[in-house]
Formats: sequence, structure tokens, C-alpha cells
Amino acid sequence: MKILQLTSHFSPNVGGVETHLDNLVRALVARENSVFVLTYRPLITKAKWKMYESRKDLRILRIPWFSGFFYEFVKTPILEFLYLFPGLFLATPLILFLESPDVIHTHGLIAGFVGVFWGKLFGKKTISTTHSIYHFPKNGMYTKFAKWIFANSHHVLTLSKQSKSEIANLGIPSDKITIFTYWVDLEKFKEVNGAKLDHLEGGPGSHLAAKRKIRKSFVVLFVGRLIEEKGILVLLEASRKWSKNITLVIIGTGPLESRIKNLEFRIKNLKYLGKIENNKLPDYYSAADVTIVPSIHEEGFGRVILESLACGTPVIGSNRGAIPEAMDDSVGMLIDVTPENIKKSVEFFYKNPGRLVELSKNARKFAKNKYSSKNISAIINVYSSKD
Repeated sequence: MKILQLTSHFSPNVGGVETHLDNLVRALVARENSVFVLTYRPLITKAKWKMYESRKDLRILRIPWFSGFFYEFVKTPILEFLYLFPGLFLATPLILFLESPDVIHTHGLIAGFVGVFWGKLFGKKTISTTHSIYHFPKNGMYTKFAKWIFANSHHVLTLSKQSKSEIANLGIPSDKITIFTYWVDLEKFKEVNGAKLDHLEGGPGSHLAAKRKIRKSFVVLFVGRLIEEKGILVLLEASRKWSKNITLVIIGTGPLESRIKNLEFRIKNLKYLGKIENNKLPDYYSAADVTIVPSIHEEGFGRVILESLACGTPVIGSNRGAIPEAMDDSVGMLIDVTPENIKKSVEFFYKNPGRLVELSKNARKFAKNKYSSKNISAIINVYSSKD
């Protein structure tokens, strides 16, 4: 099968959706499908990138575009649309003409609009995927825009019951909406024993210093984009109040990076490591006592949860969005995110190591049962369906 993946964000951009798309593309190619990815250059992450890549059954075209504006434009839907729409809209018909894919698989509303518009003109099956919870207003252009995309897609893929419900509330038949689940590479994301952490090197963020702290104190790990919606500011406030024997380790980049770097000099039990390559993350998950996902917005799913559990590390998660669907109290704790609640949950695990050990034993098994690569079958079934 020939599949066009249409998305505004793709690696080497860093994020949960980007990691999922990497996994999806690899899994599709491994199953002898031909995949073409049409995307932009990295718009969020500063990274080296190639405009065009080609290898067996996989080609990637990254449209050169203005970077560094995403976080400014994303606050206003019309500006986000004007920023992300033109390149994809102009390039898609050329790719459809040259490649003639069997399926167009879009990710996000803007790519969804582009895919559905050109898919109808070219007579192509179009699958729209949402990776977020949108909270569509009852009326208005934004809601009409989304409804048109979903109504004219052959099928819609969503990550959670909550997401499926909000799309169904737009009048989309529920049998046209399928819930799928992210998966994690269980061979890569697995527990790394302490001896194997010796290969970590010093450098930006001083990983060696972090390693020494990890060995001497109770470690709470945050991995994600440094934006307010991820709850990072609430987490930092909580870290000022908890025991001095608890170290907060932060991995990620984003608009709040300079603020966190400045705080690192004033908060002794804070360690900021910056960007860590995805293949090295299992070391950090394994070295941490608990991972925290304190999102204050409606998280689409929370990929960090999957990765942490696969490495045997329990999770403290926000009770917002789809996070409660991603984990339960057998592998962590769900909280209403406030500084006081974060402090209480972290100190509970710090003071109750037996409970932490119990959850750690459950974590890997939970990930293997729920987040294996078998989850791709839901997507492939939609590709193959005759609706």
C-alpha cells in the first residue's frame, strides 16, 4: 500500500507526536508499505535537517519554511492557520500527482483540511488523525472548519474516549471514529541498571553533575516541551517547597528555557539538562525514582507516560485530558495539578519507598500489555477498510 503522511511537524522536530510518527512510519515500512512524508522543516526544535531523504520504501520531503514563530502564532488559531497552511497546501497536489498514494493520512486540523481538500479532488481515501483535545465551541468558524474536515474524511482516528466524544458531538457518526493508542519501542525503552549509566558524558547541562545528584537523592523527572501548558511553572513552584533531598531533573527545550536556566542557579535541588536525544532517554527514566507529567491543559495522551512505564518508572500524572486513560493507580498517581498537590504526591513516594517499589514492578508489565507495537493494527485496519 502507498501511504502519504501529511503533517506540519515531523522529526528532527522533538515531541510526542513526532515520536509517534517516527514509530508509525517505521512500522508501516516494516510491513512492506511505501510511505511518503510531506512536512515542514523543524519549526520548533533547533536541529540539523535535510530537505529530502530517501531510503527503502520511505521518502521524506521537508518544505523550507520560516522557523521560530510557532509558539507566537499557535496562541491565535487564524495566525497558526496562515503560518502552517500555505506550504502544505501548495505542495500536496504535486506529491499526489507524482506519487499517486492509495491513502492520505493527515495529522492535525490544518494538515487535515489540506488532505481532505486535495483528496476529494484527486479521489483519494483520506484519514484524519487528531492528537489533541480541542474543546470546540458550540458555534463559530473554528467549529465549522473542524466539522467540515471530519465530515469529509473517510475515517477519523483519535487517541482517547474524550477526543472521540468531542468529535462525535460535532455530528460525526461514532462508527466513523476509531480510537487508537500510541505504542512504545519496548526494545529501546526498558530499564537500564545503574552500572550502565556510566557512559553519560558531561557537556551542556553537565550530565555528570546530574548523575551524581541522581545517585545521592530522590529524583523527580520531567521530560517535555518547556511551555506553560505542560505545567512546568507549577512544578517549579512545588520544587521550592519539597524536601531538599528531592531533586527535580528537567529535560526539554522551549520558550521557558532561559527562565529555567536562571532558576537553576537559585534552586539547589533543580537540574536542567536541556535536550537529550531520544535514544538516551531510557537512561534517565531508569535513573529517576518517579516521572511527573503535570499538564494544566487537556493533554492528548502523554507519550512520556508510556516511555517512563516501559522503563519501570512510576508516574505522577495530571488528571486532565486523556492522561487518566493512559495510566492508573497500579503504576502511579493522578492528581489535580497545584503546587501543594505536587509537593504532597512527590513527598508521599519519597517517604514510602515500599509503595514506589510495588508500582515499579507493575510499570513494565503495564506498558507491555497496553503499549506494544500491536497497537498499529487499529490504524492499518482503517487504511484497509472500505468505508
